[in-house]
Amino acid sequence: MTSLKGSDISTLPLLRRTQIFLTLSTWIAGLVLVSLWWILDLALLPRPIAFASLAFKLALLALPLRIPPPEFVKKFLRFSMVAADSYFPVNVVCEGKQEDYSGNGPFVIGYEPHSVLPQGISVFSQYGSQAAIPQGLSDTRILVSSAGFWAPIMRHLWWWLGCRPVGRASFQHQLRQGRSVAVCPGGVMECIYMEQEQGREVAYLRKRHGFVRMALQAGAPLVPVFAFGQSDLYSYCRLVFDWPKNRLLVPRAHWARFVRRIGYMPMLVWGWCGSFMPKQVAMTVVIGKPIPVPKIEHPTPEQVSEYLQRFISEMERLFSEHKEAAGHPHATLTVI
Repeated sequence: MTSLKGSDISTLPLLRRTQIFLTLSTWIAGLVLVSLWWILDLALLPRPIAFASLAFKLALLALPLRIPPPEFVKKFLRFSMVAADSYFPVNVVCEGKQEDYSGNGPFVIGYEPHSVLPQGISVFSQYGSQAAIPQGLSDTRILVSSAGFWAPIMRHLWWWLGCRPVGRASFQHQLRQGRSVAVCPGGVMECIYMEQEQGREVAYLRKRHGFVRMALQAGAPLVPVFAFGQSDLYSYCRLVFDWPKNRLLVPRAHWARFVRRIGYMPMLVWGWCGSFMPKQVAMTVVIGKPIPVPKIEHPTPEQVSEYLQRFISEMERLFSEHKEAAGHPHATLTVI
């Protein structure tokens, strides 16, 4: 086990506490505020200020993602990892040895749960703690919903952190380059099915064949990862699913199809004291042993299903064996 020990931030100087607050609030606040910005502009149409604001956003979206990050952004991204380590804290548990994750790459990391925001997946980024992550899994590309790349400013932060839009072309490109990828297979579907009751975890995996097919085509071992405590970082209220309760207003099935189409679950989110700052909950990120897969250019549905079931079985075992040590002895995992 490798631990990134946190500290009681109440003992830190006020300036340091303020820096941690603003840094950890950025990731949720940015997405929420940009979403509200889009809604406000649409509501103000056809006023000139709305057209000016939309033009400004489109100009920001037109900026190339591949431009190098300014030095102050690099410092911000590094500090965001340090802030997380100081605040939660984050404990990384690796079932395998260093050699299990080297020489057999690239790897396909299947990370669960999604929850409101899969915050713990950032440990695999180039700004994560390299001492805590096996060498073969460090500087991994994190594949996220393409909806996040419609958020001006935030899209560049995601890109510079090492995130890429999830999709077949992007997935295959990273693996062909020999770079490991981390993906939350449940994606936005888990936001539909996730439980608000503490300790009830949900993983939407049984119909997620795509990431396994990509792994087979590249011969990339599958690595199951589960983050205990992540689901408790934020409280939330999902539009239609949690409020309003009148299902006749918008049928849930129709809303679920809409959510899948846009790749985003509209919801109100709040953390510590109702702010965008996540709650101070210890996270334990457990990295399972790699599941070897053969390289098959055109895997059959039966072969994909076989390795998907192996991945699910390993995820369930990993959850069951580590939940007590992670401080969640009564937690349950439902795989849908």
